Amino acid sequence: MVARAVEHADQRLRDLRREEWEDAAVAVAAFGLALAAASLRPALALPFFLGGLTLAGRAVLAGWRRWDLLDRLVVEPDAHAIPEVRARAEQEATMANRRSLSRAIRTRLRLADNPRVVANADQLAALADELADPELELDPACAAACSQLLTDEIASPLVNCTLPPDDVRSRLIQIRFGFHSPTIRR
Repeated sequence: MVARAVEHADQRLRDLRREEWEDAAVAVAAFGLALAAASLRPALALPFFLGGLTLAGRAVLAGWRRWDLLDRLVVEPDAHAIPEVRARAEQEATMANRRSLSRAIRTRLRLADNPRVVANADQLAALADELADPELELDPACAAACSQLLTDEIASPLVNCTLPPDDVRSRLIQIRFGFHSPTIRR
């Protein structure tokens, strides 16, 4: 990503969060007015209630769009200049999440019901071992890419069979390249 794209993504995340909060606040106010109108002016209760529902739906949609954008940005190392993206990526790289990903890989290897898993069993087994190794650190972008590889039904060549099968091995190599031994600080 270029710097301008990172700035644009940062601004878009902020705009979506603001839109989400604003719509939610106005929806709460509309629901409150609908409740008050139910006893004072019953004819106004339904319009306020419908307005509140509409705004609540808009708030949910803004939240979903923000979550989707964040999900796409977390695998982009350049986007980690955005504090929210960096925090999400660092969460993906925690040892607890890494152990969870390792268990998910081992489960897939045991089931062996996906030909792409079978074809890449050696790389997946090595990745599972590295994820569970507390002596290794994992780059946050690579941790996010690992999570995406195992769970994203659209972007993952491991899960989405319409994507080229060769992409599985290249993604695994890319993820495994993100492991390194911690540096000793004196």
